[in-house]
Amino acid sequence: MHRFFNFLFLFFFISCAAQKSNLADRNYFIRNYFYNDSLKVGIDFDKNIQFRKASLVNEKEYKQLAKSNKLSTKDLFLVADDKEKGVEMYFFYQNGTASTANGSNVKTVVSDTVNHIFLFQKQKGNRKVVGLLKANSNKDSSSSVIAHDLLNKIAIDSMDNKNLSFVSIFIKNFPNIHPNPLFASKKLQTAPLKSRGGNDDKFQFLSTVNASMSNNKVYDSLIVGYEKESKQNFNSLIADLSTKENVYSDEAVLGKIAEIAKENQVIMLNEDHYYPKHRLLAMELLETLKVNGYNYLSLEGFRESKENMLTPNYGNGIYTDEPYFAHFIRKAFVLGFTVSGHENVDKGVDRELGQAKNVMKILEKDPKAKIFIYVGHGHLEKANAKPKRLGEYFKELSGINPITINQTVICADTKQDLTLVPRKYFTDTTKVKSSADYFLVNNLKPTLKKIYPNAEFKKAIIKSKKISESKNKEVLVEIVDFKEFDALKNLAIPIESFLVVPKSGNIGFELPIGKYHIFVKTEDDEVIYDEDLFVS
Repeated sequence: MHRFFNFLFLFFFISCAAQKSNLADRNYFIRNYFYNDSLKVGIDFDKNIQFRKASLVNEKEYKQLAKSNKLSTKDLFLVADDKEKGVEMYFFYQNGTASTANGSNVKTVVSDTVNHIFLFQKQKGNRKVVGLLKANSNKDSSSSVIAHDLLNKIAIDSMDNKNLSFVSIFIKNFPNIHPNPLFASKKLQTAPLKSRGGNDDKFQFLSTVNASMSNNKVYDSLIVGYEKESKQNFNSLIADLSTKENVYSDEAVLGKIAEIAKENQVIMLNEDHYYPKHRLLAMELLETLKVNGYNYLSLEGFRESKENMLTPNYGNGIYTDEPYFAHFIRKAFVLGFTVSGHENVDKGVDRELGQAKNVMKILEKDPKAKIFIYVGHGHLEKANAKPKRLGEYFKELSGINPITINQTVICADTKQDLTLVPRKYFTDTTKVKSSADYFLVNNLKPTLKKIYPNAEFKKAIIKSKKISESKNKEVLVEIVDFKEFDALKNLAIPIESFLVVPKSGNIGFELPIGKYHIFVKTEDDEVIYDEDLFVS
């Protein structure tokens, strides 16, 4: 996932969702490329194409034409516009009599050059795609050429693998602003692409979107498989080490890190991007670090936002989309940390070196600054990594030997929530390939009661007709602090997101006393609840 941040700058995608036609449920859009994996139909449009909801918006205008050619809205699977050329396009799918022609059979059915309306079809076997094109005569006089070109671009039983990938599906369906991770998860799970298995792109992106939703069977299943080998390697070893000298558990972990913070200028902690529990630990460390003189928090993938600088929001980057990462940042702001990002966006500079130079900017302004550097996976490595990582570059540039704590390489079933083990117990590099000074086993369980330990929680219930219509179907509930929603609207990040299957028209949960805004979303990207809520 270390390349993940860079992927966000490579693609621009367009949204589209189904409305009347169920055929459109399996539509995928990547830039100007379209593919429907249930129909096995692809179209590589010209650039400047815009996709919209699959409904025949001008149904009355085309009613007679559609009727005479036995077309109906249930056959409609795609609507697209080329506003530069002034063209509207509607695409229908039908099963009919098998074509006797070899390969694909193409023909123009209607050519109305006066009204600039064209009906054309492409057939392969008994499968037929029918296109309806309407051109604005004021903008383009070559409607017949456009229609002919489209015929050549329609591909039946053929997919362009260069355009469609797990990366592109993730970015298109998990936008930077107010994403629906349940919808994105469905798109990734049903994508017409082969998974290599293991920690491949499909796993990484599925884990990322599902990490932001609790009470989640898909996430639990992904993580069980992800942790299996590590637990086989480390369960017995960590159990044996738990009684050793200088191995710390639970509250003693925070006490040891307090000692480290008192004597050291820089601490680096890493995370696995799929784990809210790693963000929860980072949040719990903030008070300990603050008491010991730490005033700076430097984050991977974090972008400063123009909107409400002291409140985390979707403008801050992809990792802050997850509620517990946002809680981590909220607490840093409350405690008075200066929060900044060290991500390297200069393509001409090695990413790791660029990150180290960005952290160095803090020391250039404040040479005595005590810095908490929070990174992903191997960025904290300060020796023996090939290629060289952020930790090693920073050590060379600053002359400071950062204390590094790795919570990503060891998974183990323990009775304790936290176990901190010094490096001296891991001399076997075949099991632990990291230069970290300490290794942390994190089995924290993120809950709102850990975020608001002193708050009074009350039962809340929401209900609506649309929730009732969605009973027995999994939906996503997002709870947003009302003050943040009022200030930021769709940029506000939920304080909690969870999955639930309503058994009636009601959904119940517990929240601290206060005011909130609640969203309920479906896997088809429909918002079925969007209301304020008072809890008292």
